[in-house]
Amino acid sequence: MRIRRTILTLTMVFLVSGPVLFADAAIYKWKDENGKTHFTDNPTKVPEAFRKKPFIKNPKSRKETPKARGKETQDKEASEKQATTEKPAETEIKEGDKQEGLTEGQRSAATAAVNFLKEDILRYEKFYSWPTSRSKFRAVKGAVAGATSQKQALLDQVSPHDLPLLKEVAAFLEASIAADEKSQKVVPTTITSRRQTQTLMNRLKSEARQENQLLEKLTVATTD
Repeated sequence: MRIRRTILTLTMVFLVSGPVLFADAAIYKWKDENGKTHFTDNPTKVPEAFRKKPFIKNPKSRKETPKARGKETQDKEASEKQATTEKPAETEIKEGDKQEGLTEGQRSAATAAVNFLKEDILRYEKFYSWPTSRSKFRAVKGAVAGATSQKQALLDQVSPHDLPLLKEVAAFLEASIAADEKSQKVVPTTITSRRQTQTLMNRLKSEARQENQLLEKLTVATTD
């Protein structure tokens, strides 16, 4: 009878103040050697065999555990996402480091080409205003002969390199040298000097336009 009264009293307490009690502690229930039922929220008073299985579990602990795990999972996912995001940036930097500029030899050849082109573009400007004559042809022919040796020296310097721009310079020099050698074989006469002189000047003007284009590309390539 006493046991029933105790259970009934506890039940009423749980119904009335259960939310308050459950909010902070678990309730333990067990029977002692005499068969008496006990209730308590103090785990130190509970026999060790009954501590692992409380009669009513702590609601707070049930709610906090998923929340704590959720936060831990979110932190882990955020960390992994950040690491994934940073990896491409590192890859880009490494790939950027692999992009090599001009080698010392290529830069030296390109610089030599720039210096020659600047000089050669201005070499024949003074002849443009001269009247067409055999004397003009001879003067221009002499200037061309002096430039041919410079072109050959520059060709020897740029030819060994595989850089596309230097190959373009080499191709221009080869064509120009061949045209120069051909013009050296021409002997002006009174009848043909006008046509021969005009043909030579037209070629030199055309080459000057090509040289300006090459000079622009080389200037960009050699600028850090």
